[in-house]
Amino acid sequence: MDGSWAGEPVRLINVYTHPEKNEQLKKFRVLRMQLVTSRTILMGGDFNCTVELDGRTGSDSAGIDVTSRLLVEMTGEASLRDVVGIMGPNAWNYSWSEPDGSVRSRIDFLFTSPTLKPGRSSMVAVHFKDHRAVSFEGELTGKFPAGPGSWKLNCSLLENEELAANLRVAYVEWRDMRVLFHSAGEWWEWVKDRFRSFFQDASRAAAREKKRDFRQLQSKLQHLFEFELRGFDVDDELEETRKGLAEHFREESRKIMFRTRTENLEKDEKCNSFFFKKLYLAHTPLVELRDSEGNLQSGKERVVRVVTNFYGELYSPKSSERSQAESFLKGIPKTLSPEERERA
Repeated sequence: MDGSWAGEPVRLINVYTHPEKNEQLKKFRVLRMQLVTSRTILMGGDFNCTVELDGRTGSDSAGIDVTSRLLVEMTGEASLRDVVGIMGPNAWNYSWSEPDGSVRSRIDFLFTSPTLKPGRSSMVAVHFKDHRAVSFEGELTGKFPAGPGSWKLNCSLLENEELAANLRVAYVEWRDMRVLFHSAGEWWEWVKDRFRSFFQDASRAAAREKKRDFRQLQSKLQHLFEFELRGFDVDDELEETRKGLAEHFREESRKIMFRTRTENLEKDEKCNSFFFKKLYLAHTPLVELRDSEGNLQSGKERVVRVVTNFYGELYSPKSSERSQAESFLKGIPKTLSPEERERA
């Protein structure tokens, strides 16, 4: 179910999978496509498989199997976190067991996107069934807020011939308005506002079109997987659709890198591109780091400070043994040989 939580788009997924392995695989393949989204995901339910080697005891089917590996793989692709699992081995217990306790399993999970900051989590006994419920409290942190800055023209819009033609027509109208202003400066300030509004409207229209195309690709991919499960040969269509989604994500990545590079230049942050890429990447945001004393720091300003201090210390001047340096330098000839001079 898609909805909104605190103004942020979210996707809630309630899961129940059949104990039979083939049925589980079919369900997971369909479920996998529901995870291809830019929304914050909250997915929970009875998955009827484990994700760790010690997730099941007292059973011949203990351990990791093909469904477990697929579940781990697809939640990893979507950067989902196991809410109860991240609490540590001493904090969680099995979610299902036989009445006599001979067989116990952790097969009920709650997975969340990194933008959901976990609070208190626990396993709660339920009197009307043999499973325990997962109790979870979390905070929707959202993305790091965009910093202040001036409006910048997206020059790629000018590659659209229809848009460029409309701009030329609009500019003729703006030019004819010159007689209504006392000076060319006043008129030009007014024209700049018209330019900004024109391109902002065009950008919003282009963004809506891209979002619509992305949703269509998502829907098409889901339907193709359903056809594949029914025995239809849709390999070519699947490959084409995957390429379309891959190109969409590549373009989004380029936009993120451009924005972070711009902010880096404007604010003079001394951090490398890898850090900013992790900081702004929607599916795997970097929301907290440990400082040199081992204390956990969260929030954009504190995270930037930790990274700046780390690289400042890493590249700061280091003391060296002067005698060893002089001994090394004495072994280097001060002049080049004739052969070396010729090659140079």
